Amino acid sequence: MRERWDLYDAEDKPTGEVILRGERIPKGRYHRVVEAWLRTKDGHFILQKRSKKKKNFPGFWSCTACGSVQQGEEPEEAMIREMAEEMGITLSREDLTLDRIISEFPAHYYIYKIEKDVREQDVVIDPEEVDDFIFLTADQLPRWIEEQNMTKLAYYDDFFKNWA
Repeated sequence: MRERWDLYDAEDKPTGEVILRGERIPKGRYHRVVEAWLRTKDGHFILQKRSKKKKNFPGFWSCTACGSVQQGEEPEEAMIREMAEEMGITLSREDLTLDRIISEFPAHYYIYKIEKDVREQDVVIDPEEVDDFIFLTADQLPRWIEEQNMTKLAYYDDFFKNWA
C-alpha cells in the first residue's frame, strides 16, 4: 500500500490536502521529509548506504536515516519510525534536536542532530532500505563526502562545523 502524505504550503502550514506517494506534488505545495545524523558518544557519525532498490539516490551514501512524513504524523514521529525501520536504532523525542528546516520544492526538509551511545552491533539494517553502514570520525567525514558516491547537499559544511 502506498504511503499517504499531507501537503503543506510554502510556509509549512497544512493545506488539508493529501496525496499518495508517487503522485505529482502540485506547484505551491510541499510534503515533509525528515533526515537525521547520529553522532555517537565517542564522536563517530553513522552513515548509511542507500539500497540499490531505492528510487532516489540508489546506492549512495547518506545521513544515518531519512524518509517522508506520512499522513497524520509529526516530523519527530516520522524520524523515530524511519530510524527504527532503516537502522534498527530506537529513539525517543528527547534524542532529537531539530537543527534546521530547509524548504525547497517539493519538500520541507526537517534536519535533526542526534547524540546517542550506539555501537556497530546495535545497528540492524533493513536490506530493502539500506545496503551498508559505516562509522566515521569528524576528521574522516569531509573526505568521505567528497570522494565517495554520496549525496552532497549544500548545508553540510555549515551543519558539521557548527555541531558543538
